[in-house]
Amino acid sequence: MIFELTNWSVALAPVLVMLMMFIWLDVFKLMTGWETIGLLALGGMTAGIAYPVSGVFLDQLPLGYSSYSRFAAPWIEELIKGLAIVGLFYFNRIGFKLDAVISGFAIGAGFSVVENIIYLTRFPDLAPTVWMVRGLGTAVMHGCAVAILAATAHEFAERETRGVAAEFNFSPLWFAPGYLGAVAVHTLFNQFPNQPMLAMIATVAAAPFLIMTLLRFGAIEAQKWLATEREAHRIALDRWRAGRYPDSDSGRKIAALVARSDPKTGESIREYCEQLTFLAWTAEDALHDQLDDVSKVEVEAGAAFDRLEALRHAIGKASFAALKPLLPLSRNDYWEISELEERLKAKKAQPGQ
Repeated sequence: MIFELTNWSVALAPVLVMLMMFIWLDVFKLMTGWETIGLLALGGMTAGIAYPVSGVFLDQLPLGYSSYSRFAAPWIEELIKGLAIVGLFYFNRIGFKLDAVISGFAIGAGFSVVENIIYLTRFPDLAPTVWMVRGLGTAVMHGCAVAILAATAHEFAERETRGVAAEFNFSPLWFAPGYLGAVAVHTLFNQFPNQPMLAMIATVAAAPFLIMTLLRFGAIEAQKWLATEREAHRIALDRWRAGRYPDSDSGRKIAALVARSDPKTGESIREYCEQLTFLAWTAEDALHDQLDDVSKVEVEAGAAFDRLEALRHAIGKASFAALKPLLPLSRNDYWEISELEERLKAKKAQPGQ
């Protein structure tokens, strides 16, 4: 019993502890407990898909297990894990680069946990050193590989995600460089089947440094972006509240739409834009304040969210369909607003709130 408990602990715990450490180091505190569980489950699903797929390829390809593991498995497994990252980007669930890094590592961790559970149940008599290599080496490698893919994809996608949401064009090419990088890391790790301890030691030494460097770079990048966007939204909000329109192409087009609408609808359109800009600015303000080491930012924006929903109904489907492509907010802005909304819901769910 103690032997089995030791095997399971060294195979599963290290990568989860490392994930918790990276989440704790996130200065923006973006990852909630439920989001972490969801990403781990998503990674576990990719492992559940990869295991039978790899079995089919192993049976069909005339390589043998060793050659398959060294040269074919990285391409297949990183593709399946990468599809989870593609989904997160497509559905706008990743905002900052450090968010991408942690999400990628969590998916890789979930993959490794399920993969190791499969092996633990199939080969329970293997020595603890085998599970130590899988827990400290293979599992951490999986997390790092997906983190690299996600961070690289974020770098290539930034221009689109920070542009006007109505002009957003999703491209699978964003993920190609990161996929090749993930495959390279995975392939390199698998080149030492006769020296697994060496691969494990190299991974444990390099992985924390790599991830923390990416987190640091992502935090600096996010800080600069937040400062710029917060000021731009503050200026736009001041103009809306003063009864004017933002001095931009979007502002002029919205003014024209309001002029074509009846007075009641036009006023609803103006207020909708004002409330949406307020929420974008408030979300950035909350995130920026956390950067200054404030552990919990209290934001009273619930009324604005409620008012936004009421205004959408007041505007009507046709007028809202005409307004939506004119709104100047980016996919990143909408992600920040969704983070704010999730934070408010979490706050309401707390006892005593």
